[in-house]
Amino acid sequence: MNMHQLEMFFYVAKYHSVSKAAKHLYISQPAVSSQIKKLENTYDIKLIEKNGRGIQLTHTGEQVYESIRQFFSTTTVDVESLLTNSKHLRISGNYLMTQFISPEIFGKTRLLDKSEKLIVKSMSSFSALEELKKEHCDLVLITSSEIVIPQLGFVVTELFDDEIIFMSKGNLDTDLSSIIVSESKKDIRDLVKKDIEYLSEMPLTVVETTQDAIANIRINNDCGTFVSSRFLKYFEDEFNYLSTGIKSKFYAVYRKDSSKNLIIQWVINSLKDTF
Repeated sequence: MNMHQLEMFFYVAKYHSVSKAAKHLYISQPAVSSQIKKLENTYDIKLIEKNGRGIQLTHTGEQVYESIRQFFSTTTVDVESLLTNSKHLRISGNYLMTQFISPEIFGKTRLLDKSEKLIVKSMSSFSALEELKKEHCDLVLITSSEIVIPQLGFVVTELFDDEIIFMSKGNLDTDLSSIIVSESKKDIRDLVKKDIEYLSEMPLTVVETTQDAIANIRINNDCGTFVSSRFLKYFEDEFNYLSTGIKSKFYAVYRKDSSKNLIIQWVINSLKDTF
């Protein structure tokens, strides 16, 4: 299979245009058309056909496009990111660590080397660990109330612990009708229902990340969510909150054989010194 021809077909199918595909690939339009024709001739099929002044995919073309779309849309982007950012420290982590704590700390400090940059991505703790396992990042900053952190081949450093709170824009005693919670905290309600019984009667909606949960309770005043109490530093004036007494630990995790251990250790020390 000729991957060069397949890539050209992908962009033609994506843009529904040979000219737009050629412009994206920085090659001539006849060159794109020629390679698509060679791909069709190799397998004796039709992938695209004329439709007025434009083109459309055949049924087979649609199927091929769907089969390769994720590879060229996601996998190749990840590979390019690995190559482009190979000199940078890539950090993946949860909403609190990447969007609030890290910018606050590292925005006021200088890295060890002027050429070093932090590339920060926000996602669920589970997704961040998956990125580390696949070597799509160098360091993850996560909470582990429910996530199992791998030990073999990884260094796990505890940064701090924190209390989980229940938070809402509405009145916590009278206004609430449901709970919207991130995947990593979906079991917290069962842990607190003995002390806060009325929470056990509320319907529970699970979303992927804490960022999603907070966005939802900002819109729905009759909903609440479970989050780290450190969010109060940023949201105290916006939300009402209730203590749960449940502790959650925050960790930094990286590979033992990482080539960036020096800068990783500097990041970890900076975080630990702050707390």
